[in-house]
Amino acid sequence: MGWTIGAWFVPLVNLVAPRRLVLDIGRASSTSWEEKRDTTLVNLWWAAWIAHGLVLLTANQVAPGSMAFLLVAEVLVIAAAVLLGLVIERITVLQSAALGAIVLVEPLAQA
Repeated sequence: MGWTIGAWFVPLVNLVAPRRLVLDIGRASSTSWEEKRDTTLVNLWWAAWIAHGLVLLTANQVAPGSMAFLLVAEVLVIAAAVLLGLVIERITVLQSAALGAIVLVEPLAQA
């Protein structure tokens, strides 16, 4: 549980671990998760999130206060937010379908 939260805040770990956590949640939600569209959606979200951070970092080093850099960063963070919403929606649909599935289980033998 601790790494689920901490992975977002530990330098360098926060560049890879959150994506991995979301992929793990997707895999645990459904066996159909490995379809290309699911992992592609996560990859697009994470790429937009990382690009947003890189643009902000570059802007602070190269041209502090640049409106062009700020605009690009804001577009990227909005794209990341929309993509994350789509990822959450997809995982929710998969989890809802898994909850609705009927699983027949053999009764335990009485000793």
